[in-house]
Amino acid sequence: MYYDKSETTTICASEKGASSMSTMDLKTAQAAAEKLYLEGHSLQPEKVIDMILTHTAHNYSLLTRDPVIRAEGCWLYTKSGRRIFDGVSAYSAANLGHNHPLVVSMIKLFLNHQSPPVLGRFLPDPFVAMLGAKITDMTGYDSFLPTNGGVEAPEAAIKLARRWGHRVKKVTGTPEIIYFTECFHGRTLTVTQMLGDEVCVGGFEPFTPGFIRIPFGDIDELKKAVNENTIAILIEPIQGEGGINIPPEGYLPDLHKLAKNENLLVIYDEVQTGWGRTGKLFAWEHDGIDCRPDILCVGKSLSGGFSPVAGILADNELMELFDPGSHGSTFGGCPISSAIALASLHAIEMEDLPGQSAEKGAYLMERINEIASQSNYINEVRGMGMMIGIELKKDGPDGHAIAERLYEEGMICKDTHEWVLRFTPPLVTDMTDLNYALGIMAKVFTGKI
Repeated sequence: MYYDKSETTTICASEKGASSMSTMDLKTAQAAAEKLYLEGHSLQPEKVIDMILTHTAHNYSLLTRDPVIRAEGCWLYTKSGRRIFDGVSAYSAANLGHNHPLVVSMIKLFLNHQSPPVLGRFLPDPFVAMLGAKITDMTGYDSFLPTNGGVEAPEAAIKLARRWGHRVKKVTGTPEIIYFTECFHGRTLTVTQMLGDEVCVGGFEPFTPGFIRIPFGDIDELKKAVNENTIAILIEPIQGEGGINIPPEGYLPDLHKLAKNENLLVIYDEVQTGWGRTGKLFAWEHDGIDCRPDILCVGKSLSGGFSPVAGILADNELMELFDPGSHGSTFGGCPISSAIALASLHAIEMEDLPGQSAEKGAYLMERINEIASQSNYINEVRGMGMMIGIELKKDGPDGHAIAERLYEEGMICKDTHEWVLRFTPPLVTDMTDLNYALGIMAKVFTGKI
């Protein structure tokens, strides 16, 4: 048992006690919250869209003008009354599906017991302690550095690699990190330069120096890129945003051999591929223990789909290069995020997400390949576990056009790089619901678009 029930009962003994700690009484707060929630829930679709377009930056385009107002498992429910199959899972943030009951229960308990949602990290908190113990036990690493959104994980990994390069490898020039074409590590300034699309990089120069871009999957190009100032290789074991690109067989083991011989760190960005998505807890495991990265970036599903939670894992030899003041975040590792992540990790284990993904993924690949054999639009189907990419023929409708047709029929499937559709449903989706989605795919891909 993690807490003393008598203590929490005392803490939550009276609403009067709770409200006395605020300048607002509980009745007023509840009335105001209910009013705000109902106001949002009752907004008409056209008003929602108008407010989004008027008051928020236009850095995302909308697939639909029918707002989503409820979600459960693999299903999204819209304002107009439609039920939509979620084939995206918020880019794998919702591997556990939407509103998983274990995580929901944890949040309710946390709030009902008046646990502090946020503290400075200079104050000890039992939930970050339990999260650290659980995540290191599950992954085999010595230490975890918590952050907020996924992009903060590779940013922290880059800082750690640079400090290692200066203090341990003792490079004399600018430390260099190798990265790959078609990669995606986020959109903060350091990693924005790694994106290939002009819309992503144009006008944001100058970029941080010390990064070398090479083709993904070409071991000879990787060997040529290494020099005396190279400190690390940053890679996604399977590229998500790039189009579900899987490296050639043997590439990652060869990469690790090269890194060992040249005294380089290997950083895996498994923000999308982690926590069961590919049929293993992490994608690196498909290639065996020799491909265990020095620094592992995690995120998305670590949050259970509820809160920005991410971070990096490493052994003490590396992580102890961070000392107090060298890196930090107000909300990274805060009590409520830690409690959410702790519940998510237990749910991932209890649901056996890697096992579910492996079994269902094999079925999905077989069925989608059958659909492809009857389609005039599909060029190739590729993937691992329940991380599947459908590459389209370039003499037909592009990915966005097909995504719109799929939505019309009752499911979302996100296009990337114009000619690839990503199919990444929640890993807990049952076979009946997967077959529903496959039926829509068959109708769209074998029909006229």
